[in-house]
Amino acid sequence: MAKRPAVLEVEYDSATAFCEDFHANLSNGGVFVGTDGTFEPRQTVVVRLCLQWCEEEIDLEGEIVHLVPPEMAGASGSPGVAVQFLAGPAEVRDRVGVHAEEKAPKPKAVDGETRVSPRRMVRLPASIHFGSKEVEGRTRNLSHTGVLIGLESGTVKKGEEVSVALRHERSGEVLEVAGRVVRELKGETRVEAVAIHFDETADASSIAHFLEIVQSSKHARRLGGISGPIAELGPASIVQMLATTAQRGTILLRSGEEEGVICFEGGLLRKLRLGSVGGMKALVRMLSWREGTFEFHTTLEEIGGEPPLPFEAAMLDAVRQIDEGNRIDATVFPLQARLVGTASKEGDFTGSLSKVEEALLDLATAGFTVQRSLEVIPEPDPDIFRALQNLIDGGMLELH
Repeated sequence: MAKRPAVLEVEYDSATAFCEDFHANLSNGGVFVGTDGTFEPRQTVVVRLCLQWCEEEIDLEGEIVHLVPPEMAGASGSPGVAVQFLAGPAEVRDRVGVHAEEKAPKPKAVDGETRVSPRRMVRLPASIHFGSKEVEGRTRNLSHTGVLIGLESGTVKKGEEVSVALRHERSGEVLEVAGRVVRELKGETRVEAVAIHFDETADASSIAHFLEIVQSSKHARRLGGISGPIAELGPASIVQMLATTAQRGTILLRSGEEEGVICFEGGLLRKLRLGSVGGMKALVRMLSWREGTFEFHTTLEEIGGEPPLPFEAAMLDAVRQIDEGNRIDATVFPLQARLVGTASKEGDFTGSLSKVEEALLDLATAGFTVQRSLEVIPEPDPDIFRALQNLIDGGMLELH
């Protein structure tokens, strides 16, 4: 005989409390249940909504998609599980919406404008096509009328007519829709993200269907997640703390318009990505931030083809790189300055060149700037700045 699913109860002592949770969570396909019990990812459970004010109970089957163990209470987590309902958000709304107020929350004003269509914070693989070009990235938020995409390769300008392809990692379903770039979000050195408004002739029903698919799974995974500022502890301490209290997880780090991701599992760093930069270079940059926010959940984002790195060794190396980088005055290397070689490798220089120094001399031949060199050389930035200084001191390179 099959084992009956565990029952998790969520109590609502008033219609107001239920209405708030309905609009914030239940109607989006998930709920967070505080518990000290032991559960497994993908475990099927029954969530019992106990409506105490009307003495009614509603059972909804679901799947556990996020765990916050008691050990994470010290990391500002609330022990419990996030459950994604097996029924879609529309079906859940039909079943339990009658007990909530009919009036939905009013759209919030953003930058002085009221958004007609609410945006969901969603990370999905995305590609932007225009002409013969293709730019890869990940969504930051998504609505019925548009999408914000963080760029991982290349760039696309404001006003460009594009075609966007979004892929749901779990179901494999792809949404393709035409649109136009209406806004660029610029970081210190590059465009970090672009906002795309969907074409008015786009198939609204296809967009709504895709949103229903991704809404519940992505929303549920965020429930019970740990988030906060990075300034107090610093990103290195936050990453160490989370990795010692969870077997696996995804950490999103944000500073200004930049957004990076760190995925770890079983003592390995499985993914390190900051815009177009990956690996140790991305880790060093993220751990160097002094301001910003973090968000953590105990599921893994799609990994990709990056080779894993041993967690402890990579963290120690990154901290060392940052410490050494702090001794370098990076302001003496203007980002827009052009590299100009003053001697060939076969010239008067008698020492041995490092791999980074050789790369810089090759880039100087091509007329690269400091900024462009930082983007294309995969080694961490402190290594590049040290190599720049060595070549300048050795009379082999100048900045113009």
